[in-house]
Amino acid sequence: AAGAAVDAGTPEARARLPLAGVPLAIKSTVTLDNPVVTPLLAAGAVPVGVTAAPQLCTWGMTDSDAHGITRNPRDTSLSAGGSSGGSAAAVASGMVPLAVGDDGMGSLRIPAAACGIVTIKPGPGVVPTRLSGDNWGGLAESGPLGRTVGDVALALSVMAGRPELARTGPVPGGTRVGLSVASPIRLGRDLVRVHAPWVRAAREAASLLRAEGLVVVDTSLPSPRDPILYLARWTSAVARAAEEENLPLSAMERRTRHHALLGRTVFRRGGAGDGDTRWNRGVRALRADVERAMDSAGVDVWLTPALADVPPEATDWHRRSWGRSLWASMRFSPFTPLANVLGWPALSVPCGSTTTSAGRTLPTSVQLVGRPGSEATLLALAAVIERAGVSQRTPGGAGAS
Repeated sequence: AAGAAVDAGTPEARARLPLAGVPLAIKSTVTLDNPVVTPLLAAGAVPVGVTAAPQLCTWGMTDSDAHGITRNPRDTSLSAGGSSGGSAAAVASGMVPLAVGDDGMGSLRIPAAACGIVTIKPGPGVVPTRLSGDNWGGLAESGPLGRTVGDVALALSVMAGRPELARTGPVPGGTRVGLSVASPIRLGRDLVRVHAPWVRAAREAASLLRAEGLVVVDTSLPSPRDPILYLARWTSAVARAAEEENLPLSAMERRTRHHALLGRTVFRRGGAGDGDTRWNRGVRALRADVERAMDSAGVDVWLTPALADVPPEATDWHRRSWGRSLWASMRFSPFTPLANVLGWPALSVPCGSTTTSAGRTLPTSVQLVGRPGSEATLLALAAVIERAGVSQRTPGGAGAS
């Protein structure tokens, strides 16, 4: 119907539609009447397919009995990431120039980085996110995935109803960037090793920004004072989503059932509701620590590796244990949860590349995280990195803009 409406319009009318005729893939968690999709359709985008996600969007790998294994178009022996893995694979493979996904602990940025494309998780209220579990307990936001920063900025501007977001520059004067390459998940020591290609990507992006006259300083992202804060927020979000979707434990994969049961325990102990709970105190403390670190370093934006390693193998993770899926998700994506817990915008953009064990070239990516309201600044910085020509693009793929 959307395509017919575009075809039926006059050339003049179509010219006024910023996404006239652009094919759009939509994550299975989002319906056509969802308020993050309807502006895209009104702008002329044509929905062509629904993309896969893991059960309850829980995991950093996309596979299930319902749709099988979502493989990485760059190297099909690897996962496309998750939970918006189907959307990322659709864009990276050239099936569509734009897709919609959502991000509760990195579910846009993880697969985008795994597949070598661009995405942004906006801050709360920028787009009208409507997801189960009260938007995953306030952790999740919807956003676009695309091949270029310009495409993602255009899609975000339409979703948000803010045309100014389609502009990708210039970077606001005086913007200072803090580079942090150490894993922010620690228990006395780094639990996750950040592999050299991803450290190199972040340092290369820093050099590119410095070459444009921007100030980039070395610093370090604070870790939560409560070592299980991220896990508590993650499990309780899944439990809330399962309850709202009326998904019984008997219908869950073994790993997801374990995750949801752990989340219910968090609820019963009063740890994830409103008010002065342990987890809310932990979030407030983390936010204060991050803001204090930014103020001390005099920076406005964090620059980190987007991932710590290549994504896990493409296999039937949904038939494996909770512990194996948990570690597989955490091992390669320790940088993304911070922005969700803080409620800050963050994006992923390719920079550099590495070689997989199968001998394939896989783009590496960096993450940019800013304070609330910094979406335009993040997009402008990403455009600087992209323009340097180090990003790997889909061969022959046309963009949306």
